[in-house]
Amino acid sequence: MAMLLSAIMVVADNDVIIDGIKYTLDKNNSVSCKAVEKQRLVDVQIPSVVKIGGLEFYVDKIAPEGFRKCNSLRSIDIPNSVKHIGDYAFNDCRNLESVVMPDEAVASVPKGTYGFGRYGIFKGCTKLADVRGQTVLYPRYVVYDAFYDCKEVPFYNTIVAEGSAKLTQMQLASTFSDFASARLKRAVEEWQRRKSYETIAQWESRVNDDSRKSMLDENLAALRLEYIAKYSPTTIKGKIGEYVRDFEFFPIELGSLGKVYASVPVADAPVFRERWNEVMLQPVYGIMDDNLSILSCTFSLDGKEYPSARSFVEDDFAPLAQNVTPLSAVKEYEQMLLKTNGNVESKKIYDADVIDINIPESTLINEHTFAVIIGNENYQRVANVDFASNDARVFAKYCNRTLGIPETNIRSYFDATYGDILAAVRDIKEIASVYQGEIRVLFYYAGHGIPDESTRNAYLLPTDASGMETDACYPLTKLYEELGSLNANLVVAFIDACFSGSLRGDGMLASARGIRLKPRDIGANGNLVVISAASGEQTALPYEKKNHGMFTYYLLNKLNETAGNVTLGELADYVASEVARQSIVENRKLQTPTIKYSQALLNSWREMRF
Repeated sequence: MAMLLSAIMVVADNDVIIDGIKYTLDKNNSVSCKAVEKQRLVDVQIPSVVKIGGLEFYVDKIAPEGFRKCNSLRSIDIPNSVKHIGDYAFNDCRNLESVVMPDEAVASVPKGTYGFGRYGIFKGCTKLADVRGQTVLYPRYVVYDAFYDCKEVPFYNTIVAEGSAKLTQMQLASTFSDFASARLKRAVEEWQRRKSYETIAQWESRVNDDSRKSMLDENLAALRLEYIAKYSPTTIKGKIGEYVRDFEFFPIELGSLGKVYASVPVADAPVFRERWNEVMLQPVYGIMDDNLSILSCTFSLDGKEYPSARSFVEDDFAPLAQNVTPLSAVKEYEQMLLKTNGNVESKKIYDADVIDINIPESTLINEHTFAVIIGNENYQRVANVDFASNDARVFAKYCNRTLGIPETNIRSYFDATYGDILAAVRDIKEIASVYQGEIRVLFYYAGHGIPDESTRNAYLLPTDASGMETDACYPLTKLYEELGSLNANLVVAFIDACFSGSLRGDGMLASARGIRLKPRDIGANGNLVVISAASGEQTALPYEKKNHGMFTYYLLNKLNETAGNVTLGELADYVASEVARQSIVENRKLQTPTIKYSQALLNSWREMRF
């Protein structure tokens, strides 16, 4: 067996570094490896065996994040000795083109361990095109994003079959959550919405906590039966293990369906084992670990039945109900409809893409994060900005419920005048000062922006100004300077406005005289990251179907999909991509959001989280 023995250096009794890769021996004589000199790794062949402390050991693990961001890595050969590849092991290896996977199946990974590639082992490897091996990846141990962004891989987001000469495409069996979650949500939300012919009293009589629980239980029971019928095999045959004399049972391996135990008296055991191929299995299927499993089984031979030595308990399906819009939120919205005389179409609440009320709840409390939110919709001297108040109101809810920012830390300003904007900036400066830098700040603005025709400087437009006199407007340069100079660990500004003189939608502000201008570019300083709605002379467009600005809708949608667990880089990439696509489809105009960040955050902002 070939070994890579050049450039060996012993670091400690249980460590050795070979060609820029560190091999570590644990107390179970298991050896994991990870890159320590990432810049020198190009074409890598991991050895099956390494010497540590004068003894040879199999290399059977790749450590979590072991080769993450090895940007020089072009190919890697993983030996058959490797049984476990850790989370994010090869994430963001942007130049990785070729991988040889281990030929061993990994179905034997015990429950409770991470198994193989549970969290996207090749996520972000955009050049990966050649993946070879005979690996078997079982749904119980694989999450769908194992090859996320690997667009060149023919089996993208799939698993593969045993015995193939090369990895080939195969449909990934759905987990019960994936199978049932969206269908449960759709059925219950359709049921719990108020019908057009119902009064509030009739609706509240029909839809209440008790009837809602019954509806959830009935739907979950039906979905469970449908899932089992769809994925259970027509026949099963397991592999019989060694008889356990003390407890009088045979362990029976059933592959991805798990293990069961046949209770067989010692007198019958020799015949049962000898004639195992004639034994009939009558399984009772259920759902464990979010996958199809066998809860118990009856074994029949010559008319005699042998039960399972033990039975297993199904999953608790109650967490699936958390994805269904809470009844309290629906009631809150119905009350809002009454106050607004029903101006908002109730059916939009229940659309699969609507994010206004189905807001993920966080258990975290971000006591040291503050939010300044300005929604300028109703202007006194120029056209209004459709949906800006709704943008700001819903963003504030996400700050509180999803990001865990206490309500006392959220400063919201609606239809802000010049004085209001000054007060908002002064307030957050004072807060940052007393916290002595141990805070994070989110700044959000939805409203008009305006350019100065002579200087092309950009301004936020207060609701009591027209833009004709920029002395009554708030300079964008000043805003960036004030936010960048805050004594804070991180400041993120979301600006849903354009500064070309365009209205949100069609038309121009009166002060812009019908000419779209490209505003002067402004940099960021301090610890500031700015994500803006539009570039240059573009317009910040509405998304009328959703009652939001296009930029804000996709900002909220990403927070919704990830429950706030998203990096700034992921959020910025998603918003930029989706807004550019949807703006062409919905408005037939291109809108491309921009990202600015200070030099101090050049190498770190993308990985930061709220």
